[in-house]
Amino acid sequence: MMPSPVKHSTRHLAYSALLLALALLLSYVESLVPLPLALPGVKLGLPNVAIMFAFFHVGCAAGAAVSLLRVLMVSLLFGSAVSFLFSAFGAMLAFAVLVLLSLTKRFGRIGVSVACAAAHGIGQLLAAALLYGVAVFSYLPVLLFAALPFGTLCGVLLYACETLLPPLRFL
Repeated sequence: MMPSPVKHSTRHLAYSALLLALALLLSYVESLVPLPLALPGVKLGLPNVAIMFAFFHVGCAAGAAVSLLRVLMVSLLFGSAVSFLFSAFGAMLAFAVLVLLSLTKRFGRIGVSVACAAAHGIGQLLAAALLYGVAVFSYLPVLLFAALPFGTLCGVLLYACETLLPPLRFL
């Protein structure tokens, strides 16, 4: 017996909401973790694990919704208009890279995660360039260098979640 479309979409919505809550929680946890180097714009990227999980296991629309709503809610709860702008530019570019790389099917989870982390940094610099001028691009090497270990960490965490969690048969 096939599940009704309403139940199917309700399950997707509920699972997407759960992943959004996880992304919000990871955003908060990330704000509590001090990095050894105080570099502006550099974070662990832990919420991206939930976003990529939503994308790969619930669908593109769910991943986009989790990403967009996380940026909006974190900015409303803990940020400002400027932090929203930086986060939104970074999230949009990172999500575009996620979609494009997943279409090629040539990259593993870690490669996709590193590329998304780099794209997020570039998106932040684009937002900063709008506000402060193109001189901010001198900071690009720092953000790209940080994307390697932090993107790798998120990719490993995503792979671990996919490996350790049972398959999502109810979706």
